[in-house]
Amino acid sequence: MPRFLRDRLRAVSLAVPLAGALAAGTGCASDPALTQRIHDLDQVVAGQRKSNEDLRASLAAAEKQVAAMKVEAERLGGRDAAFVEAQKRLEARLAELEGAFPGASGAGQDSDISIEKIQGGFKFVVQGEVLFGTGSAELTADGKAALGRIAGALRGKSERVRVEGHTDNVPIVKPETKAKFPYGNLDLSLQRALVAADLLMKEGVEARRVSCAGWGEHQPRAGNDSAEGKKKNRRVEILVQAE
Repeated sequence: MPRFLRDRLRAVSLAVPLAGALAAGTGCASDPALTQRIHDLDQVVAGQRKSNEDLRASLAAAEKQVAAMKVEAERLGGRDAAFVEAQKRLEARLAELEGAFPGASGAGQDSDISIEKIQGGFKFVVQGEVLFGTGSAELTADGKAALGRIAGALRGKSERVRVEGHTDNVPIVKPETKAKFPYGNLDLSLQRALVAADLLMKEGVEARRVSCAGWGEHQPRAGNDSAEGKKKNRRVEILVQAE
């Protein structure tokens, strides 16, 4: 119990017997002044009793709050422990992938396949030229090989897999290409994501874990004002996160 509550309760315990003793010692006093004094003391006692009740209610509320805070602290402690454990698993997973994809770490930006950490997981970034020809959603031989390697790293796991297609900002103008992708780069990027996801599933990645998205030119990694920037923007990203 907090000290200030103990002190106030002790004051109440002293005041109540004192007022009772005065009342008992005076009997049926006829002295108006004494009668008023007794009445005043009765009022003090009543006020102290009310204050005592309020203090006990405040104490009970404070004890409940302390108990709730302890429960929350334990919950947060458990969540922190779970977060640390998840981070350890992620670091171990990345170390495993470094062996399977040498040179594909976040620093390996010139690699056809790079691996980058994201919140709650990691992603594979595959350059578009490796996977598809210009204006096409048909996988090249190198593209099939690259996705096959990635599928090998994802098979038998429980992680969620999201395949996202991206393009540069060059519009589709050829009539034959426009006929295949009437909604332009957004259409092309989504179709490429679907094709890449299909190969992953054919290579053993469970379909229930896989989703797709197409972003067109709307999430560039670099400026589209240079050939090098456009090349970086043409890509497929495979985001991998724990369930």
